[in-house]
Amino acid sequence: MQNIGVDLTRISRFKNKNYPFAQRILSNEELEQFQELNEYEKVLFLARAWCIKEAIFKANNAYADYSKITLKKENNRWTFKQFSISISHEGDLLIAFVIDNGDKYEKNSL
Repeated sequence: MQNIGVDLTRISRFKNKNYPFAQRILSNEELEQFQELNEYEKVLFLARAWCIKEAIFKANNAYADYSKITLKKENNRWTFKQFSISISHEGDLLIAFVIDNGDKYEKNSL
């Protein structure tokens, strides 16, 4: 059985988030990328990371420590372990939809 997770957030919620917040939700690799961005890009980066990681947690609550999740963009798609991830944003809204492929992923990895 596959579990799904969905999260919707307002990008503007992340305008005034400080560095300790970023440290709490971003992995070390993501923090390095975050520090190189301009202010607008930082807001979108945090909102996107939060939204995707919330959806991952909703699909599989074993991933409660967001700083241990490193999201990567490969072939124009966001990836993390066995999860299929889709995001979209329009105006101030950002939505993430995640499918935990679980056992299917494990079998294909062997």
